[in-house]
Amino acid sequence: MPYAFNRKEIKDHGEGGKLVGAPLRGNIIIIDDVITAGTSTRESVNLIQEAGAQAVAVVIALDREEAVSESGESAIESVAREFGLRVHALARFHTLLEFLKNRPDLSGFLPALEAYQQAYGKKMAQQVNA
Repeated sequence: MPYAFNRKEIKDHGEGGKLVGAPLRGNIIIIDDVITAGTSTRESVNLIQEAGAQAVAVVIALDREEAVSESGESAIESVAREFGLRVHALARFHTLLEFLKNRPDLSGFLPALEAYQQAYGKKMAQQVNA
């Protein structure tokens, strides 16, 4: 399967440029490690469109489930609405917390992660599966 990735900055050596890998053509799936505010996804969609291709979906390893707007919209909801993309998460922050609660050897990480969720996370009652 062809793939490409973007660099944080343009290089003038090696393959050069901002994009490395296969040319962007046709339908493209964006794959990323996490989605926090959706900034990386927006940048990727713009690069794909500039190349004449079409972003059709996003797959991420972890949805941090952060509220990114005053209305409580998550990054996944924002990206889905803004670009009409389906966003698929392999894992979600709340499932990570549930996993850690059942692992005494890892439960020491819970207080910091729960504080992070309290500070930045969407309220579970508001969550919508994307």
